[in-house]
Amino acid sequence: MDTTKILTDLRAQRDRLNQAIAALESLNASASAPQTSKSTAKTSTAAAPQSAPHAGKRAISDEARQRMAEAQRKRWAKKKRAAKSSAVSTTTKPAKAAAKKAAPKSSKGGITAAGRKRISEAAKARWAAKKAAATVPAAKALSKGTMA
Repeated sequence: MDTTKILTDLRAQRDRLNQAIAALESLNASASAPQTSKSTAKTSTAAAPQSAPHAGKRAISDEARQRMAEAQRKRWAKKKRAAKSSAVSTTTKPAKAAAKKAAPKSSKGGITAAGRKRISEAAKARWAAKKAAATVPAAKALSKGTMA
């Protein structure tokens, strides 16, 4: 048997199956009808490789989509209420908020000048302590007469 004849027979059989599927879908009118109609349009081309472009995707019913939307709206409302209540609680503590606003911020990472000065002084103190600890063993070695 000739391979071209086999291919034409298989394509004809595929077209008949696609027509039967489309007829059944129109009778059933299920949620999967639009998805399979896309796949039948893709498979009708002769030279295209046979693979499902949307394999693994789910069709979601309108009712499920409405439930999901309502649940998301509730989450957003809860988040807005929480943000609004935190905004109210920050206005009840004016002294702390005023202190934060009064402190000038630098353009380097949000650290104030006073904060940078404290960090610098602490680092200088650490280095001085380390240097003093290093000079004590050296002084002991000198007093013994041996230097490493």
